[in-house]
Amino acid sequence: MTEGMENLLPEDVLTNIIHRLAPRYLAISRCVCKTWCTIIDAHNLLCVDLLPWSVCGIVINFNELSMLEFFSRPSKGPTVSGNFDYLPLNSHIIGHCNGLLLFHKYVVNPATRQSAPVPPCPSPNMVVEHFFHKEYLVFDPTLSPHYEVFMIPEIRQPNVRYNMLNSNDKLDPAIEELEWPPSPCILHVFSSRTKVWEERSFVQEGEAAGTVADMRLDHPYVPDTSVYWRGVLYVYCQNKFVMRISLSNGKYQVIKPPLDCEGMGYTNLYLGKSVKGVFCAVHHLASRFSTYILDESSGKMEWVFKDSCSIQPCQIIDGPRPWTLQDINNQEQGFEYEDGNNEAVVEDRFEWDSDNDNVIETNSRGKYNSGGYINFLVDTKRRGRYNSGGYIDFLGFHPYKEVIFLSDTLRRGLAYHLNSSKIQDLGNLRPTNYGTEDKL
Repeated sequence: MTEGMENLLPEDVLTNIIHRLAPRYLAISRCVCKTWCTIIDAHNLLCVDLLPWSVCGIVINFNELSMLEFFSRPSKGPTVSGNFDYLPLNSHIIGHCNGLLLFHKYVVNPATRQSAPVPPCPSPNMVVEHFFHKEYLVFDPTLSPHYEVFMIPEIRQPNVRYNMLNSNDKLDPAIEELEWPPSPCILHVFSSRTKVWEERSFVQEGEAAGTVADMRLDHPYVPDTSVYWRGVLYVYCQNKFVMRISLSNGKYQVIKPPLDCEGMGYTNLYLGKSVKGVFCAVHHLASRFSTYILDESSGKMEWVFKDSCSIQPCQIIDGPRPWTLQDINNQEQGFEYEDGNNEAVVEDRFEWDSDNDNVIETNSRGKYNSGGYINFLVDTKRRGRYNSGGYIDFLGFHPYKEVIFLSDTLRRGLAYHLNSSKIQDLGNLRPTNYGTEDKL
């Protein structure tokens, strides 16, 4: 019957008919035949309808805890669990992309508790003792239901114990003088569509980041931060440059860091995206954050300043707030919640619009109010402060709003709104019996 419909109706007419179906029936129709599946995937009919445009929560990986924690807004529906008991023991998380999590040898959808294996990658062409590779996940449900895993090379550095050269090891001078990244850059890529690894060649467009010797002089710790935006993978690499890899044309570009990240010693750069494009946050030692948006017009690839703030940790503020921690590690140890149940807190108890995450204006200044916000005076450089000792960690970008999520000494979750320069206290994010001296 379906074969007959394909022959009787032109593809554009059939597409228009299928497009009118509700998401549930679109999912069912995708399983009817190959033609219908191709039409639904090619026109992104299913993905656009099902894609959530709000943030349900943040998955946090705490050191020394066996399971991930989920820090989220109250929800009446099912929540994500950090208990991945369907994976082998000691499976550790590597990265994430648009709702999927990348573990060692597995890709996981925490919302559906489904997992798929990632086979071992073939040996790279580069000399193993000189280089190692990091895995990065690429997934965009608005473009395709399939995902890919990229292996990005990095250079081993001396005098550091893990993943680096021994102190007495030296590279061949000829290797030290090579441009980095190389061109062409041969990357191993795993596709969930084909279920195999393949080599893809990417040609350099523009200048190189430097030489192999330059990369070896950088600080040994480079945050594993990346973002996938409109068919392009952006990866933060050694020597503080961002590698822009275009999956469509087989080219890559080197994007230099913002000016306040160059020559500033120990600073971390974190990538993210919002509705307006690719963002980065530069975290300085003194709990100062600078945020930038990437201007890609006319192919110039420049970071444009967005905001700067200096945030000092605050004393512990008890009491309910809009977000709650699942505290699943505590449950596994046999503890119980203080209120004796595990139900989500009713949303309307808090001044938080869970439908669109809008900030609700308040009139208080210099202190927390009932809505959990802090208003502070901002100088001409847009720097605000809020008081006392501890440290501020970066958690991530809001994918649909100009907001960054922060942690106050692993005690409180914070949302800093770039447009209004307001800080919002989201609630407690420290697991029960977890020491504040441990970091994420």
